[in-house]
Amino acid sequence: MLAAAKRALCVEVAGREGTADNSPRALRLGRVARAFHTTLDLIDLLSRVVLIIMFSGELGVILVEICRRELFDQSFLWLEEVSRIILLAMAFIGGALAYREHSSAAVSFITRSFRPARRATIEAGIDVGILGIALLTAVVSFGLFKIDSMSILPMTGWNLAVTVVPLLIGMSFIILFALERMILYHLPAATLRAFLGLGVLTLLVLVISWVPSLRPGNGWSLLLTLAAFLAVILLGLPVAFSMLVGTILYLTMTGVAPMVAVAQNTIDGASLFVLLTIPFFVWAGLIMERGGISRRLVRFGMSMVGHLRGGLQQVVIITTFLVAGVSGSKLADVVAVGTIMREQLVGKGYRAQDGAGVLAAATAMSESIPPSIAMLVLGSVIPVSIGKMFVAGLLPAATLAVILMILVWFMAVRRPTQPVGKASGGERARAALGALLPAAMPAILIIGIKGGIATPTEVSSVAVFYGIVLAVLVYREMGWRSFVTAAVESAVLSGMVLFMIAAAGSFAWVLSAGNMPYYLLSLLRAAGDNRYAFLAGTIVIVIIVGSLLEGLPCLVILAPILYPVAVRLGINGIHYAMVLVLAMGVGIFVPPTGIGFFASCSVMHASVEDTSKAILPYMLALLVGILMLAYVPWFSMALLNLLGH
Repeated sequence: MLAAAKRALCVEVAGREGTADNSPRALRLGRVARAFHTTLDLIDLLSRVVLIIMFSGELGVILVEICRRELFDQSFLWLEEVSRIILLAMAFIGGALAYREHSSAAVSFITRSFRPARRATIEAGIDVGILGIALLTAVVSFGLFKIDSMSILPMTGWNLAVTVVPLLIGMSFIILFALERMILYHLPAATLRAFLGLGVLTLLVLVISWVPSLRPGNGWSLLLTLAAFLAVILLGLPVAFSMLVGTILYLTMTGVAPMVAVAQNTIDGASLFVLLTIPFFVWAGLIMERGGISRRLVRFGMSMVGHLRGGLQQVVIITTFLVAGVSGSKLADVVAVGTIMREQLVGKGYRAQDGAGVLAAATAMSESIPPSIAMLVLGSVIPVSIGKMFVAGLLPAATLAVILMILVWFMAVRRPTQPVGKASGGERARAALGALLPAAMPAILIIGIKGGIATPTEVSSVAVFYGIVLAVLVYREMGWRSFVTAAVESAVLSGMVLFMIAAAGSFAWVLSAGNMPYYLLSLLRAAGDNRYAFLAGTIVIVIIVGSLLEGLPCLVILAPILYPVAVRLGINGIHYAMVLVLAMGVGIFVPPTGIGFFASCSVMHASVEDTSKAILPYMLALLVGILMLAYVPWFSMALLNLLGH
């Protein structure tokens, strides 16, 4: 029964790719290790059940809230406080589960090039480091728990310390999961070397912070923090933990705030009500994919452009544009389009790396299509209307799509493939009819937000409900098991993303405390306060940082710093938001570090090395397109002006 439940709830523990000892050694270590592993499996299983109950309950409450407000002009005053607690639980407990199943975003291409012994030590060091980070965060969280226990939440009357409980539980789980990895997946010698190496580094940092003559000034502390952050990212430490390393290191060296600030700012980073849109839109995207909805959009794209030169690659671009209006998650878009198009591309003579390249470029292009999670996160950290961003993002994405389609058309001259027959009028009509209901999703979202009918969070819950209706009742392609699996996967995937955003909130606070905005302003003045130079610099910085951090933490950290500078230069806030979102979209698909790039290669079964070359023309086209969009604000503002905004 336990095994069946684990399969249904996607409980899976996999060895890290490339480790010196991939297979678990619990059977060789005896009953204690087996019992420990089984206990953690049970904790994992129960946690997933709790997350599903909380997730589904939150969905139901928000849908009821919409009905109560529209029909009876009544609202649940306690909803936002309860939702905040659920959001924190998803961020920290879901993030811990993502860590156990190796779903945390990390850069691994450098460590894969090392010799086995060195790679084993570094990989053991990653888990030893995560153990130390989790222990420290748990300790300071307990201190925050005692502080918050003296206050209450105003609407529910609950003790404020309840908001710290998810972080304490999540860190406790990470401690257990890190110990599990050390026991089951790492050789004892590698683990010992990792403990000694990290112990020496920790002692060195403490000595520097304790000896006044060695303690660096604020500027040097910030520089060392950024250097350490970049180093651990490149060595493979997951992004969320890398940001916590940066936060802890800066506070240790400068002492500008007590260490409890790590816990407080991490909780604050994941506490915004609008962030609840992330798990809902991810869930909606998975339902659309499993319920046959994405397949209908692919069929429509095939009937419209499949016969053109480079036809199937044109279909990838058009379909990605349509699917992006359903899911909001770029990784979900890669999976939804790539798994359907992969065999068709290979069957018509397209190289796997060409398919992966155009898939990555098309997904990067679609970042500004509502309901983009990036725009939702951006709207939570800078004062820009999410509804206006949803409207403004359509034309820039369409422009980039046209640029990519023109490039594909010309590139197909050099590398011809088997043509696809032109669809008849009847086939196009049937395909359009099949795609009508899924394609209506973006319109429903924009009307709901712009019409004042619902908030972005409420609209995201409607998206889930709409997807369930289509997949279960209209198309009848999703059963109970698939529904539960989609809910679990969305909870864990969202936990990974929310945990990164929470850690990014803490790291962004440190960067602000280190006067990063002042240094950027000084750099701007050195450039002569030129808005065009600033826009070009923004694009370059966001692409580079986005390729290292995964996109959302990049926005959380950089947007609050850069946005005030853009406004000071007279750049329209909506227009600048589009530049940030599109540059971030390119960043996560840039080889060799972008997480979306690796996802595209994996889905299309393409070599990373070959795809790195094949994707270059598409990346260059996107970069030229974004520069054009940045320098011509009309593309971002045209639809808003047309609608009178």
